[in-house]
Amino acid sequence: MTACIENATSKNALVAFEQWYDSKDEETQMLIDELSDRTSIVESEDFDSFIDELSSWDITTAEQFVDSFSGEHDGIGEHVTSDFAEQFMDDCGYMESVPEWLVNNIDWSGVWYSSLRYDYHDLEFQGRTYFMNRNY
Repeated sequence: MTACIENATSKNALVAFEQWYDSKDEETQMLIDELSDRTSIVESEDFDSFIDELSSWDITTAEQFVDSFSGEHDGIGEHVTSDFAEQFMDDCGYMESVPEWLVNNIDWSGVWYSSLRYDYHDLEFQGRTYFMNRNY
């Protein structure tokens, strides 16, 4: 009996999501599709809230989101921006020839606050941090 109830609940949730999705214009649907592909957002009301946050940064289309999205990280706070700074520098290849002892002594928080925060938005949303390039 429990499996039948769970199945019916899942089906109702899917129908509600489809109705919500179909009520959106084509541009918003494309943005939702990109958010779904690139982030862990799953609930319709969360998509709406996240899209509102993005629009405050003038990110309103799927193309703008794709061009600006730079990552999603679990957690919020200074340690996340520090981790982003370290990952960014490594991804750019800057850390390839830096000795390990020096890497372990870099103030990644300082790198974020003195340099990267001017080029990236950091959006804290439901326990996760999303980074968007301001220069898309």
